[in-house]
Amino acid sequence: MIQNDVISTAHLEGREEGREEGRKEGREEGRKEVARKMKLTGLSIEMIEEMTGLTKNEIENL
Repeated sequence: MIQNDVISTAHLEGREEGREEGRKEGREEGRKEVARKMKLTGLSIEMIEEMTGLTKNEIENL
């Protein structure tokens, strides 16, 4: 019985970690998409860096 509780708890913790990782990846993709659009409008790399938190290299590679 205790073993089942431990397995169940570990399973739930793993699912939560997976969800958090997915949310993090989604936020990162969102920032990159916004930066891509900013870059297309001609906004400076420095301004995009400041507004998105992405590095100069990340922005240049979009």
